[in-house]
Amino acid sequence: MKFDMKKTVAFALAGVMTFGAASFALDSSVEAAKDAQHYEDGTTNEGSHKIKQEEIKHDKNLKEINANHRYTKDDKQYQKDLKKEQQRHDKEMQKIEKRYGTENTKK
Repeated sequence: MKFDMKKTVAFALAGVMTFGAASFALDSSVEAAKDAQHYEDGTTNEGSHKIKQEEIKHDKNLKEINANHRYTKDDKQYQKDLKKEQQRHDKEMQKIEKRYGTENTKK
């Protein structure tokens, strides 16, 4: 069985060039994906990230208040705690929007 050296070299070069082009395309798409998301929660700017963190904290506090209410059955304290938490949450959201601006805090 004879090998044609020109064809073998041509196929090898074509394979190397194809692999190089594919890795270049993959590399540029990976870079674009890195630029699109900076935070692990899926947000792309710091304002949105802070809002998402505050929402998580607010939900956690509400769950704690609800659990406490189920245990104590004290409706007055429950309403007081809910109002206090909502005021805290609103104040934090205003701080975030003031610092980052409303156009930079889109989710």
